[in-house]
Amino acid sequence: MIARDRTATREKMRLRGPMHTADSATAMSRFVLTKDVIRSAFAHLGETKNAEYRKRFLTDYLVPDVIWTCTGNAHSLAGTRYSIKDHDEATFQRLGKKLQGPIKFHVTRIIVDAEREADGWWCSVETRGQATRTTGEPYNNEYLWLMRWNEDGKVVEIRSYFDTMLSEQILLAPDRAVTAAESTG
Repeated sequence: MIARDRTATREKMRLRGPMHTADSATAMSRFVLTKDVIRSAFAHLGETKNAEYRKRFLTDYLVPDVIWTCTGNAHSLAGTRYSIKDHDEATFQRLGKKLQGPIKFHVTRIIVDAEREADGWWCSVETRGQATRTTGEPYNNEYLWLMRWNEDGKVVEIRSYFDTMLSEQILLAPDRAVTAAESTG
């Protein structure tokens, strides 16, 4: 199954590939991926109270058919999705049901390729994600997103690395803390 996912991803990337039209050449020369662009994008994910502002990360910086992979194969969030909607349903909504609010992302490191590759601009963004579980316990995870940006300044691919054991424990845990009386029952 994973081999099929990787094959499908490679085929979709090949088909999407860099565009070689006069318009895209002009766009390519205008957009340069910088740490400031990435910080601006991730500022939206640092917001937890204003949902519309937060949503702009998805609408302003990602293409609707983004290729989003949660790496690994031994956890329930693993897999590749081919749209924001599919990724949202498979990961954000599932994890969100176990949290009191959205995850607040704090960027800790950004690395940007010095030159554009044939398939776009690449960067890696390391973050700390913090939220409170429905049980009242903290959710503190660390993430690394390897991201590919197109010539229009939009993210077309994300490969997400994170503490999958922590996420899986939260997904499998009860929605609230179990009291001693309930556990002896």
